[in-house]
Amino acid sequence: MLKKLYVLYLVVFLGISIAAFVIGNYGIHDQKSHIYLLPDGYTGWVEIRYEQEGSPPLIREGKEYVHLIPRTGVLNTSDSPTSGGMEFYYLDEQGKRNKIGLEMIRTQAMKTKDVLTSKGTQEQVSVNVFFVGTGQQWNDAKSRN
Repeated sequence: MLKKLYVLYLVVFLGISIAAFVIGNYGIHDQKSHIYLLPDGYTGWVEIRYEQEGSPPLIREGKEYVHLIPRTGVLNTSDSPTSGGMEFYYLDEQGKRNKIGLEMIRTQAMKTKDVLTSKGTQEQVSVNVFFVGTGQQWNDAKSRN
């Protein structure tokens, strides 16, 4: 009887272990990543406004979402926010991507914010905001606010 109980325990344990591995592995491989392409040499605030009616969806490169940030630093997209890894690049005139070191990315956060919509109304939207710049540029920007 004890032997049967031990075998049953091993089978259940093995089944749960396999299920946990499959579910965990699926979640990791299904996760999207985000590429942020900024104008060459850009410094300052970047804001991505999600679920903006009439705005284009983000560009897709396989499982990656590409955020092509304009010179204004504000990107409107019809997509909903998603979690995932983040990579930052400057995009030069020839279309070459130059990696931005993480020491240049400051205070990245998802939050809600009141913005003026294209209809002229105030609306709360989900935004991803971060600052690109050196420590000195970051301190200068904070002191202006």
